[in-house]
Amino acid sequence: MKNTRAKALDQWVSSITGTHDKLEPLPIEASARRFYRTTFEERSVIVMDAPPDTENNHQFVALSDCFRRAGVCVPEVLASNLEQGFLLVEDFGNRLLEQAYGLGRDDEVLGLAITMLVRIQGVSESIIPNYTVDRLAAELGIFRKWVLQELIGVATPFFDDIIDFLVHACNAQPKVTIHRDFHCRNLLIKLDGSLGAVDFQDALVGPISYDLASILYDCYHQFSDKTVATAITRYLQLAREAGVYSDDKDEGFTRALEITAVQRQLKAVGIFSRLKLQQGRASHLKNIVPVMVRTCELMTKHQELVACAEWLTSTALPPIRNAVERLQ
Repeated sequence: MKNTRAKALDQWVSSITGTHDKLEPLPIEASARRFYRTTFEERSVIVMDAPPDTENNHQFVALSDCFRRAGVCVPEVLASNLEQGFLLVEDFGNRLLEQAYGLGRDDEVLGLAITMLVRIQGVSESIIPNYTVDRLAAELGIFRKWVLQELIGVATPFFDDIIDFLVHACNAQPKVTIHRDFHCRNLLIKLDGSLGAVDFQDALVGPISYDLASILYDCYHQFSDKTVATAITRYLQLAREAGVYSDDKDEGFTRALEITAVQRQLKAVGIFSRLKLQQGRASHLKNIVPVMVRTCELMTKHQELVACAEWLTSTALPPIRNAVERLQ
């Protein structure tokens, strides 16, 4: 039996499409939103159920307009009821960028993502808020609370120094517009071969390496060192040509990129743990240990993070692995 919200969604969609077609549910993601596919004016469209108490739907609509004006391919909003949190948006299809990885074309498909990334970085709009140091620190607090404290129950007084270092390293970078969740499951290859981005509503003005860290150190795929190096070179070329990055020191950028990736990966692991412990959703548990292993490897490349990496590997990772196995 459908709940009240599901019925309201059905009624709203029917009022827009003029049909009573069944909504086809799409895979659940790491947010409170739910997605469905239906037909509107003889084309496939996406229905988004985004509860207004947890989702910034007004910003989603505003950023859709903003990015599309700038030539960034994001879904057009076709209809909306922002008070209820119901939206009808353009359908980019089912082919995630993730599905194109590992087929001998990684450099090519990453090139598409990097071209889009640089275009996003060129966006300048007053509606996009700043990525504050408080927010960067709070995100690392998600890892501390939901992994170290709640998942395995360890005290972490030393972690304050790690948070301070990561936040300072991120905040010291040049600031540009960032998608903020720029990874292989939020990028889709459309039927015409072009790339489209979704889940862009949390865009901020933040560290220039952030989106590149998201795509190259993805929680859902691991690239070879050669592929990463090639992508960094390609990004720096395009970013300099576009005027969004002027520093000529590649090594300094790579260091900033890797440290930013550590911040983002720790945040992501915290979110994956919180999904299970707070919401009972085990969808991302399987990603926790692989991401933690790769994060520790990345940390060992930077002297300021070596001691933390060693502690995580020897003391935290074994109970994390046991806890994940128990909860799956």
